[in-house]
Amino acid sequence: MTPAALVTDGQGRQALSSIRSLGRAGYRVTVMGDSLFTAGFWSRYTHRRAKTTSANTDAEVFGQAVLRELEREPGAVILPMGDAAVTWICANIDRVKRQGRALVPSLESLQITHDKGATAAVAKALGLPVPRTWETATPDEVASVVRGLETGTFVVKPRRGVGSAGIAYGLKADRDFWAAHWKLFGPLLVQERIPAQGRGLGVSLLLDEQGVCRAEVAHERLQQYPNSGGPSTDRRTIHAPELVEWSLALLRKLSWRGVAMVEWKADPRDGKPKLMEINGRFWGSLELARRAGVDFPVIYARLAAGEPCGPPPTYPAGVRCRWLIPGEFLRYATQPRQQRESLREFLRGLPADSEEWDRRDLCGCLASVVCTAALGMRPSNWKYLTRERKAIRH
Repeated sequence: MTPAALVTDGQGRQALSSIRSLGRAGYRVTVMGDSLFTAGFWSRYTHRRAKTTSANTDAEVFGQAVLRELEREPGAVILPMGDAAVTWICANIDRVKRQGRALVPSLESLQITHDKGATAAVAKALGLPVPRTWETATPDEVASVVRGLETGTFVVKPRRGVGSAGIAYGLKADRDFWAAHWKLFGPLLVQERIPAQGRGLGVSLLLDEQGVCRAEVAHERLQQYPNSGGPSTDRRTIHAPELVEWSLALLRKLSWRGVAMVEWKADPRDGKPKLMEINGRFWGSLELARRAGVDFPVIYARLAAGEPCGPPPTYPAGVRCRWLIPGEFLRYATQPRQQRESLREFLRGLPADSEEWDRRDLCGCLASVVCTAALGMRPSNWKYLTRERKAIRH
């Protein structure tokens, strides 16, 4: 019988990578998305499209759509891609498992990873290196803490949230500014800023129902957008056994199940990597691991279905993968001229190094371009084009 899989948030880069992996492995893939501009809808490996409200817009409507799809495909493995989708699955895992299969952490563990202060506290209790962190209870406390710090030596972050939204780098501002920022992004914390020249590092992991690691890949980021701090646009695999052990210790302390990517940044002042955050879902640079020979989506699907899996696959160091559209283009266009490479160097290795490129899925490649362009015309998405300008101003 052909195995079935349900991939949510089909507009994401990690979703397209998962669809391709699962389709090639023989899965019948249903993709969920909120519009016809969902890139994953157009992959040759998509068996069925399920247009529905995203979990970010209305989690309960999204959840009901998930349950309907699982009734249609009993026994299907669900791969939630976005944070809101993962949160709904974790909160409703008993309902999900009546018809489908999933490998996710407890809601309590997931919520700790969504709270930067709580994550830092867990790591500190384990003796893992973390940036100095000031937890603040009010905008007045934020203003008081930053008043005593040197400009450029700290960063103010939303306590909850993902990505670079709401992050202010070394900004000296008054109480009224932080009150408005607090109202917009929620509770804030202040954290020591690791110097910009520090290497960004990531450890991607998959733990089974017993907490045993079944897949691992470490990587370093070569470029990012915004340039001041944001998702990686260019990265390559590395071997970092100590960092893997630290990341596993952190996840095991949380009794983690399923996938996660632990982000670190090497501090050039002492050479030690410091914990940044935990992404408790499939991550944006997933395609890098897949090209290195560690197929997280397929391993996840087999583990969720209770199928046997062997030890973690090995992988070579030096595999490179770039998020070209629009990540690398925006990075190159906004990076100071003296810091960026020549145009010839920028174009070297393309399109093969681009995560969007797949000669066996040309429809998916084209959809990555067309759908990204179409979604970029929405005013709600213009914030991504202005992040670098805002970060520089701060």
